[in-house]
Amino acid sequence: MKKKENHILDYLMSNRDIYLSGNYISSKLGISRAAVWKKICGLRQKGYRISARPNCGYRLDEEPDQLNKDLLEEKNIVFYQAVDSTNLAIRRLAEQGLPGYSTLIAEEQLKGRGRLGRNWFSPPNSGLWFSLLLRPELLSPAAAAPVTLVTAAVLAKNLREKHALPITIKWPNDLLVNGIKFGGILSELKGEPDRIDYLVIGVGLNINQQQSDFPAELSAQATSLFAESGRHFDRTSLFLAMWNDLVQAYKHFFKQGFAPFRDQILQYNSFIGQEVNVKWPGGTLKGFASDLTAEGALLIKDKKGKTRVVNYGEIW
Repeated sequence: MKKKENHILDYLMSNRDIYLSGNYISSKLGISRAAVWKKICGLRQKGYRISARPNCGYRLDEEPDQLNKDLLEEKNIVFYQAVDSTNLAIRRLAEQGLPGYSTLIAEEQLKGRGRLGRNWFSPPNSGLWFSLLLRPELLSPAAAAPVTLVTAAVLAKNLREKHALPITIKWPNDLLVNGIKFGGILSELKGEPDRIDYLVIGVGLNINQQQSDFPAELSAQATSLFAESGRHFDRTSLFLAMWNDLVQAYKHFFKQGFAPFRDQILQYNSFIGQEVNVKWPGGTLKGFASDLTAEGALLIKDKKGKTRVVNYGEIW
């Protein structure tokens, strides 16, 4: 037997241009108005946009924007409807022998992760949450360190050139639109000091969220491409274009190193020429961000005029 909320959805989809009262729906389904409201909330959590008007009832305004599972799987991309974290999920598959350049994408992350143990808000039907598995040969962990910046450079270039969006990069892993964070990158590695078993590159991008969709604690510091541009994006085609660019870029990076990508970072950066605060485990530094090294480290001139090389941390 179909769930009651599916019956409610049937009614709403069959009457798109009118409001259906709670009394009407409850009488049709034989449930209370409170139960109708609970099931409407359940549909909203799945991405359905349902408006409610006093003395009128409910109306379906928009169905969820779902990723095209069939098209993704045609490209041998692993798709999950929901997962704890795409990085954790692809690491589990890596331990089972998943080959390099494999990709995993999820409609929703239940325990999405950012850098420094932070949570990443990853609701369904709105963003892009994906991870790539890389197995570079003859590459040391030190040489692989700039892979986060390579990822940022490729994503920024794609969105700027193909969609005319004002994307900038905040070292080392944040993507900004109109100066506000909408995306982040989490790179993780398994290996030894002299070799890499595998790399995992996790990407989280806020795409079609409205500003009101973000939790209160994030609303002042996070945004989406839709919120900043007013444009709704087809997430599947957007992802596939990015994915193709990323795979080609990683192959180039493993052969040529970071140098070919450094100019892109400098071109799209939001930090060079700015006074910044740098924080890393155990310390902070305030100074002038002057340049990037050939390996992607940040050069900071402190208040004494001494140039410091910062290999990891975050800036604000």
